Amino acid sequence: MLALLGAMLLSQAAFSAESAGVATPGEDWPHSADISKRNLTAKDFPRWQQLERNVYAYEGLHSPDKQGVIVNTVSLIVITGEGVVVVDGQGDVPQTQAMIENIKKLTDEPIKYVVIASDHIDHVGGNAAFRQAYPNVVFIGSPASKRRLEKDPNPPTMLVSEQRSLRLGAAQIEILNLGRAHTGGDLVAWMPQVGVLFLGEIYLRDVFPAMRSAYPTEWLATIRKAVYLNPNWYIPGHGFIDEPAIMRRELDEARQALIYVMNEAKRLKAAGYACESAANCPAAEHANWGPYADWALRSSQAPLAIARVYLELDGKLPET
Repeated sequence: MLALLGAMLLSQAAFSAESAGVATPGEDWPHSADISKRNLTAKDFPRWQQLERNVYAYEGLHSPDKQGVIVNTVSLIVITGEGVVVVDGQGDVPQTQAMIENIKKLTDEPIKYVVIASDHIDHVGGNAAFRQAYPNVVFIGSPASKRRLEKDPNPPTMLVSEQRSLRLGAAQIEILNLGRAHTGGDLVAWMPQVGVLFLGEIYLRDVFPAMRSAYPTEWLATIRKAVYLNPNWYIPGHGFIDEPAIMRRELDEARQALIYVMNEAKRLKAAGYACESAANCPAAEHANWGPYADWALRSSQAPLAIARVYLELDGKLPET
C-alpha cells in the first residue's frame, strides 16, 4: 500500500506555496489526523509549508490502517546555503524520491544530512533513495536507533547520545536526545535561531497514543523537557500543522491523551483484564477512551498501548 501511495505522490508536480493547503487561523478543524476529516485525499499530497526562512515542514502519507484511515508523515527540510538537512524521511522509496525531487525545485544544494528522529519504518523506509541520489549523505541517529537499524543498508553513522550541534551554512541545528518516548531512540531537531523544534513522533497530533515500542512514563518526561525549550513552532511527526499557538496547545492535548490512556490501562489491569499482546488483549473490549475514542488510528493502536503499559507496570520493558 505504501508503494501505491508513493506512486501517487510521484505524480504530484506542484511544490509551491499555493499547494500548501494549510489551515488558516480561526478555522475549527476536528481533533483528528485523519486526512479525510479535512476533506483531503491522497491526491492532495505531498504538501508543505514554509515555517521560517529556508525551513519547511513536508507532509507525505502513512499507509492506511485496517479501517482505511490515512494520516500524514511529517519531515523537516532545512536549506542552509551549504547543503540541505532533512529530519525524518518518508515511509518508502517512491515517497522519499518525490521529496528529493521537490527539494530540487527549491534549491540545487545537495542533501548532506538526514537525521533519524524516529527509527520506525514510516520514517526510514525510503532512506535508500537519499543514498542513491546523494552517495555521501550522512545519516544521524541515536545509539538505540543504530542498534535497531543494524540490518538496514543505511544505518546512522553519526550518533547522538545527548546532543550534537550541526552548523552548516547559515543554519544552527541542535540534535538532542531528550529521552525515550515513542520509539526509545527518539531525537529532536532544535533550531534556536528561528524557534523551530521538530519533535518527530514524540509529538503525535490528534493521533491515538501509539506505544508499540514506547516508554510511556519516560515519554511524558521527554515532552516536559521539550516544552522547557519554549520554541515558536512545535512540529509533530504525524498530524496537521496549523499556526504556532495551535501547535503549542495541541502538544499539551497530546500529553493529556497519553496520560489518559496510561491511566485507563492501569484501571484495566487493576480490574483483572488480561492483555498479553496486541493480538490477545481482552482488556481492550472493556476500555473507555473518553474524548480520545475518535482519534485517528485508535482501533489499531489501543491494544498496543494497553499491552505496553502492562509491560511497564510489570517492570518488563526492554532496556533499549
